[in-house]
Amino acid sequence: MQDLSANLHEVCDPVAASARERFGLSYLYPLQRLAIANILDAECAEEPMRQLVLLPTGAGKSLCFQLPALFLSGPSIVVYPLLALMADQQRRLEELSIPSVMFRGGQSEEERRAACEALRRREAKVAIANPEVLGNEDLLGFLADLSPSHLAIDEAHCVTEWGETFRPAYLRLGAIVERLAPHALSAFTATASPEVVSALEAALFHRAPYRLVVGNPDRPNLFYAVVPSLAPIRSLEGLVRELPKPLIVFCASRKGTELVAETLCERLATQEVRFYHAGLERAEKQSVEEWFFASTTGVLVATCAYGLGVDKKNIRTVVHYEAPSSVEAYLQEAGRAGRDGLPALAVLIAGPEEGKNSRENADAAREARRAAFRAYARGSGTCRRAALLGLLGASLEGPCAGCDRCVGKAIEEAEGRAELVEFLRRNPRRFGATEAAERLRGRPGLEPPQVPGGEALSSWRLEDIAAAIGAATGLGIITEVARGPWKGRLAPARRSAREA
Repeated sequence: MQDLSANLHEVCDPVAASARERFGLSYLYPLQRLAIANILDAECAEEPMRQLVLLPTGAGKSLCFQLPALFLSGPSIVVYPLLALMADQQRRLEELSIPSVMFRGGQSEEERRAACEALRRREAKVAIANPEVLGNEDLLGFLADLSPSHLAIDEAHCVTEWGETFRPAYLRLGAIVERLAPHALSAFTATASPEVVSALEAALFHRAPYRLVVGNPDRPNLFYAVVPSLAPIRSLEGLVRELPKPLIVFCASRKGTELVAETLCERLATQEVRFYHAGLERAEKQSVEEWFFASTTGVLVATCAYGLGVDKKNIRTVVHYEAPSSVEAYLQEAGRAGRDGLPALAVLIAGPEEGKNSRENADAAREARRAAFRAYARGSGTCRRAALLGLLGASLEGPCAGCDRCVGKAIEEAEGRAELVEFLRRNPRRFGATEAAERLRGRPGLEPPQVPGGEALSSWRLEDIAAAIGAATGLGIITEVARGPWKGRLAPARRSAREA
């Protein structure tokens, strides 16, 4: 764990820092971190995030919406069933110096106006309400115009326990959710019966995909591996050919899913690859869901929109074509594999992006969390499972249940890197990027027919070699001469970067 600890000390963890400084907590439970990360990640995601958080009483549910409220750009709206709970929550927020307002029945017009102004001026970060008051059209419209970042429904089991009897407002929460259109929707409860879960799926999520936060974050039946890559699409093609199916490929964007699926169909000469994202029409989603659910050989390229609402228990492999925004997001998406309890694989392609520094002008908190996960993708020598749990603040109890490091099969260097560096070492400042790719691939009729190190990547596609050259240049593994008689030609870097 020494390598992991060093990486963690290099990266500021704003979530843990806020828990310590504002809440006096030296430790966050892994499930709290998962729920909080889902909320924070939703602000920069293409799709709205929905999650069902099942935590026992006393396990710190309130922290899961109190802490992220400090980071979110829009207000957090927290729905409680009882006035006593609302008042207690406001008291606790005041003690934590988190400004909040309350909306409840019986308020004077002046009290309601003051609360609205505090939200409008961003003086308050949290609005506390009950389902009945949110039935007020004027208030609902006002809150919707503020573009709320998070809507949290605490004691969500009340939807089933009270909705059909004396609290019909709970049955209208689904419509309220649609009107508010928050970036993140969280339902919190300690009751996890199948009947309650099914009711919440229908009433709050409208059967749309959602994330489930429950139980131990470690999945012993998952085997974790990382594949460093200079040409991610080539790496993905090889993995999809070899690894067991059904298989999911997670991408970061809707457009990415479509491009990757199209490329895999062409390269593998198969129609057993389809894509899924929230931009599809309902009929399209249903068609893909039904196809993949029944398939034993299919490959689905998806965004995080493929969630629990379309559960498929026998997925054997999850491949991340691009690293997600945080360790919490990775563990939840990787956890789509092996939900039947049988052995399954979770593979991360560590492409060139994972070797780069933090992006300029990025949100500091979000980028810090992204950087922490990049440390996992780049790290060397550490058990994958221990590293992932360590990023959650947890520790591995007992031996690793399975990862490429612990079985001695980890790939430590990107495919093609050694051949590329050796070719340029033997042919420094001789070729530009295009001709170097052609020489490495080999092309009939070239004069002279042979160059030192030529055809070293003859099994590669030309476009993949070009991608690898571009990535290696961006990472500082090789250099392009900027001026002089050899301008535009390639040479090995004087000191190769370690990341790739």
